Amino acid sequence: MPSVRCADCGALIELPEGTRSGDLLECPNCAGHPLRLREEGGHWSATLAHRVSCPACDEVITLPDDVKPGDTIRCCGQTYRLTLEYDAFAAEEA
Repeated sequence: MPSVRCADCGALIELPEGTRSGDLLECPNCAGHPLRLREEGGHWSATLAHRVSCPACDEVITLPDDVKPGDTIRCCGQTYRLTLEYDAFAAEEA
């Protein structure tokens, strides 16, 4: 069965049957940190998928791979600017 190493803790995680490139998988050892899975040429890899909570409703939003500080997201009819501190994103009113 294919597996990947968690990008945060290094644990070996077996991939569930039917896993596709781009899927998210939570590491069972890292308090639910999401991993974004990639398959290229039969080899699997995992990178951390950043998440942020909406300040208005606390909905957890998974951010795209190419997100960077200063980008904006929308939730609850509001626009929020993303900040990054200690490798964690936060959403603040734009």
